[in-house]
Amino acid sequence: MKAAVVNSIGEVCLEERIIPQAKKNEALVKVIYGGICGTDVHVMMGKHKTAKYPVVLGHEFIGRLVELNTAEDIDAKPGDLVFVQPFESCGTCEACIEGRENVCSKLAILGVHRDGCFAEYVAVPASKVFKMPDGLDMKLATLVEPLAVAVHDVKQSGLKLGQTALIIGGGPIGLLIAIVARMAGATKIVVSEVNDYRLRFAEKLGFEIIDAKKSDLKSMAKDLTESKGFDVVFEVSGTKIATEQMTECVKTGGRIVIVGVPGDKYAVDTGLMLAKEIEMVGVRIHATKNYVAAIEILKANIINDQLIDFIDSEFSLDKIEEAMKYSIEDQKHFKTLIKIGEI
Repeated sequence: MKAAVVNSIGEVCLEERIIPQAKKNEALVKVIYGGICGTDVHVMMGKHKTAKYPVVLGHEFIGRLVELNTAEDIDAKPGDLVFVQPFESCGTCEACIEGRENVCSKLAILGVHRDGCFAEYVAVPASKVFKMPDGLDMKLATLVEPLAVAVHDVKQSGLKLGQTALIIGGGPIGLLIAIVARMAGATKIVVSEVNDYRLRFAEKLGFEIIDAKKSDLKSMAKDLTESKGFDVVFEVSGTKIATEQMTECVKTGGRIVIVGVPGDKYAVDTGLMLAKEIEMVGVRIHATKNYVAAIEILKANIINDQLIDFIDSEFSLDKIEEAMKYSIEDQKHFKTLIKIGEI
């Protein structure tokens, strides 16, 4: 089979590999579409601290189930189109037992710690395979993983009906969080961003925006909330300046959700956290219940007309180098798909 492999920092190449076998409690999936994520870029560019080379890139995908090697009761059979929650968890550590398998002590993420989906076939944990609803658009279906991230983040935020939310960072995850927050009943949702394309996209989706190049975020946060601050602030940019601003923008007794992966260790104003009794929570990937919720949201067709606009380009697997270059250099797109196999 063909597979897109990172052997060293900054390079991805197409290699011929043996089709993997489905080991005990695994499934073999024939990949149809994969989506390029910022994580893939970080892995390729050596900016992911725990990635292991060589590795086949990719973790956002849909495909057709080829083989099941498990005694577990899986709601899918060979031949079915399937989603795959893209990580392996042990099922026995304290986090897994508590339903937090996304922070399993032995977590292994596809495309990071074990071979991922930018290949014609991929072996995955059988317990992470979910049957795709009939009639769902194939390209749209590839967004289930980033949508699950947003569902998980909003769930962890504790956002309540009628509350306000500020999203710092209007990339794909930031805007998906905004969409899910609106579904959850937030009455005011504001997206802060520096990229003009992303700002216009957020406006098109119906969100208020702050152009952080031109406006002081802290002052704007006060103006937009009658000086109270936002009930929930989602820090999605992973930047130093946002870390400095987030405690100023959240209300007394509010909550900050750390979504963006920081490039370094940044200082947080713990004095202000103490004075305002701010809660702060970190989030990682998605719990299985929230992945399933994302599938149900796609199935219900509630926001599919908004989601489809995220997809703006498609490359074949043979063009993986060109696709990755485009994802890194082009600042006017959200989601690039890799067409890997036929339906």
